[in-house]
Amino acid sequence: MNDEDLDNLEDGLRRLKIEYHVFLSGNRKKPPDELRLRVDRLIKRLSESGEMNFSQRFRFSTLVTRYYVYKDLWRREVQNREMDATVRGVSVLKTGNVLQSAEATPETIRISISDPKSEEEKVQQLYNTLMHIRRKKNQETPISYKQFVSYIATQTLNLQKKYGCARVAFTVALQEDELRFTAAADNP
Repeated sequence: MNDEDLDNLEDGLRRLKIEYHVFLSGNRKKPPDELRLRVDRLIKRLSESGEMNFSQRFRFSTLVTRYYVYKDLWRREVQNREMDATVRGVSVLKTGNVLQSAEATPETIRISISDPKSEEEKVQQLYNTLMHIRRKKNQETPISYKQFVSYIATQTLNLQKKYGCARVAFTVALQEDELRFTAAADNP
């Protein structure tokens, strides 16, 4: 291992940062996964190399730390973009259980839940949409996520018992400038 490998890693990080900036600004449709995988492989190869002196090891550790900070930032940015797309009425869940009503506005989401404990991703999405609308309306957040999960579990169980249904449809909507949060039996 020599300084040229570290230079290649530094150059790869610089290019990856630029590529993600282009992607996150909307000028490219796909993230730079191929370049990211090459940087991952280079980091793995260098970390397995035992031929680094102290200054090279320090430089390598600094570059790897920078990479993981960037990687976490990019992951959060992509998540935020997906959440924004969901709030605008575009489904990003692969399960196909996020439904959009015919009169859906960009601030409407309908999610069908049968077991809140095993469908935590849906509960999180519902909570995030609710909090997004509340922030948009400059309303305080009176409920924590933990309280929200408990509420969803209770409502799901109560409606399943009352109507004998397997699933409960929760809807968060901004209608006539009012926030509406409803739960109803979801009969297919």
